Amino acid sequence: MRLGAATNFSQGNLPRLFDAALALPLANWRDSIRWADVEKTRGRYTFDQPMSLYPASLEQHHARMTLTLNWGNPLYDAGQTPHSPEALAAFGKFVAEVVRRYPAIDRLEIGNEINGNNFVSGPMKDAPPAQRLAYHLAMVRSAAKAARAVRPDIKVIGGSTHSLPGGFLWPLLDQGGTGLLDGLALHPYTTPIDQLPAQVAVLRRHPSLAPIPLYMTEYGSLDPEHAGDDLVRAYATLSSLGIAEFDWYPLNDRGDGFVPLLRRDAGLTEAGRAFRFVTKQLGDHRGEDRSPDRFTFIHAFGARTWVLWGAARPISIDSASVSAFDAAGTRLSGASLMLAEDRVLILTGKVPLKIDENVKLGCTPLIADSFLGFTFPAPDGAIPSQTVGLVPFWKTGSREVPFMTFPGQQTAGVPWTPYLAPRGAAVPRVAADTIVPATGANGDAVLLRYTARFRMVLRIEAEFALTGRSESGLAVSMRSGGQSVFATRGAAPIRIERTIPLTPGQALDFVVAPEGAGRTGAVRYRIRLYDTGACAPVGAIKR
Repeated sequence: MRLGAATNFSQGNLPRLFDAALALPLANWRDSIRWADVEKTRGRYTFDQPMSLYPASLEQHHARMTLTLNWGNPLYDAGQTPHSPEALAAFGKFVAEVVRRYPAIDRLEIGNEINGNNFVSGPMKDAPPAQRLAYHLAMVRSAAKAARAVRPDIKVIGGSTHSLPGGFLWPLLDQGGTGLLDGLALHPYTTPIDQLPAQVAVLRRHPSLAPIPLYMTEYGSLDPEHAGDDLVRAYATLSSLGIAEFDWYPLNDRGDGFVPLLRRDAGLTEAGRAFRFVTKQLGDHRGEDRSPDRFTFIHAFGARTWVLWGAARPISIDSASVSAFDAAGTRLSGASLMLAEDRVLILTGKVPLKIDENVKLGCTPLIADSFLGFTFPAPDGAIPSQTVGLVPFWKTGSREVPFMTFPGQQTAGVPWTPYLAPRGAAVPRVAADTIVPATGANGDAVLLRYTARFRMVLRIEAEFALTGRSESGLAVSMRSGGQSVFATRGAAPIRIERTIPLTPGQALDFVVAPEGAGRTGAVRYRIRLYDTGACAPVGAIKR
């Protein structure tokens, strides 16, 4: 997988940062050239500013570039997103001129987050989804035809959406995008890293998407403390998914809170150190997902390098043959290593790494997790039999209605990522980390059910918190074996910590509803269930 970064040298001359990027080393750049900077008189192309000349230096340093092409030109269609035949033809000629001039440009990303309103203008912005897609495909068609005429090897990717909206992208393929595009560009900012595999799998349920490469041309972190870990986790996950390109956003500080690779003084951030370590340590291999369960993530890069993270559990290594590093490449002591969801371990071996030989995973009592075990039902509604999450239902009156998978942005007013909802209903909705309950009328509630597979004493850790504005407080209860074992309500965050016995086949239900007849806002939630007898001391008799 190609690892790059979103740069912005098309917007200003930043020689110190440019040199620092080359020294990182940044071998794959994602940037733009503004059409209006090059064509100021119709039919005449002038590359005479640092913002349009910088790609020449990439060729000298054997770097490659994904060129984003989005904005219009005041000479055509009043500078709006190109849509008239004249503007589209001129757009294609501009694209051909750029790729002819700069061999370092080997990929074109047409459009930028076309499913939103921040980067489109004119008729395209005002058009309904089907017509907006037609406008986009017209731009792709013009750029692809012109660019391939002078550079047959160039890759043309489109779609270019914020998030992972299958409901928006699938019609693009149905309108003819399959035969035109070399791939789809995606910016999955709203998807937590550990949910990327499940959400990408939903996106790929469209049969035409199976052979089409996916390019994650923007993804970043708002968490300075964990940005380096986020970069490594995202890289490992996306590489194992077979993603063609992953571009970290941003290279340098944009003032929007996203953690850059380079500070304002051109020094490396922790994310930058992680980027450099990944480039050196992982870049020669495609990732392979060897995760032993839904709570433990192991991605192999060749036989002797693993990236690990996950729910808390001890891990031991043979320190004579295996070394451990953090995300930035700092060596760690082999004693007392512990997995964490937000911290990566990178293991390298003098010999191939093998579980239960030179790498040993300690016991974890975790048996169900609403986030890590979140599952999207198949199109026929089937829930995988080995699910380790909790199965949701809509409790309305005396009925329990199953949830089905929706692809995201298939209509207005719904998430731009896959989610669960009952057939024919906008709410309630359930995602891996949020619930949007229906109104409290008719006793409607979201029910999350865990069914015990064996006799156990279960330790419960659960939390629920309202986000945003709500008409009502929140009511949360727990039922086991048909009996109420917990109930509370109010606007404050709700936390549950308790232990209960379960027998095989016994259900434990978490019931989430508005406190009154009004509607709540989204509810952030997390439920973890632990088998208290799973990790017995050495010598103890286990079940």
